[in-house]
Amino acid sequence: MITHLDKALKSFGGFVRYFDTTEPLRSLASLVSAGDSRKVLACCGGGDQALTMLGAGAGRGEVWAVDINPAQLFVLAAKASFLRKKKIMPSFGQIQQAYPGRVAAVKRNTRHLQKVYLRHTVTGKMIALSDQAAKNYALASGEEMHLLRNWGPYWKDDRPFIARLRARLGLLRFARMDIFDSPDHFKKGTLDLIYISDIFWPETLAYYQAKLARMAHLLLPGGRIICYLDPGDDFMGNGISPGRMLAQQARELALKIHALPSGYLVLERVKRS
Repeated sequence: MITHLDKALKSFGGFVRYFDTTEPLRSLASLVSAGDSRKVLACCGGGDQALTMLGAGAGRGEVWAVDINPAQLFVLAAKASFLRKKKIMPSFGQIQQAYPGRVAAVKRNTRHLQKVYLRHTVTGKMIALSDQAAKNYALASGEEMHLLRNWGPYWKDDRPFIARLRARLGLLRFARMDIFDSPDHFKKGTLDLIYISDIFWPETLAYYQAKLARMAHLLLPGGRIICYLDPGDDFMGNGISPGRMLAQQARELALKIHALPSGYLVLERVKRS
């Protein structure tokens, strides 16, 4: 279940569901640039967020990238390996060429998303995607994905940043799991930073409220949860996105809210009086 970089390349593969991100990664890097986080837990996705935080100084001890889809872990491991050996950030095509048959995906025309409906698994209600979601968010289904025209993180041509990142790639750790099951694998009060992104909520609100409450207890006092409030994430109405759900529970979870203009939500664990 838990692997280092070289083992991850051998262990994981399959259909990629996400690759490029629309997050303002420069803002994410500024949130962790002080290097005040020793142990980090991050949603893997396409891996650009984890690599950005690692290069910016987060994870002085280790950065755990987790995903329930093993192909996502492979893509992150492939990017990290490419960076380590060739000193460049690879495009998706370069990863496919470097690892033939290991990863597959289909470019998706986002205009088709306007015809896609989601079904709420509890009520059975069909929910149409908003115009904003169809325009700005890539909904992945099965083996399909979306590649941005301006692919890659802002630092892909920044040699000093890549040099710092390459020096820290040995701190990457991989685990195949749903990030909301992380309390089953990490001890309470052992994490400095939890990063949540690209999460779809197919269950009831109460189901994830319980999971989020357990995740908050993984943080050390002063530890933080970072989540991006992408408008496209809120498919099922107000509150059904990681950041909004966390903000609703901030008081119960003893978390202090820091809402930032960049769209990131930072929740800090404080000591109860």
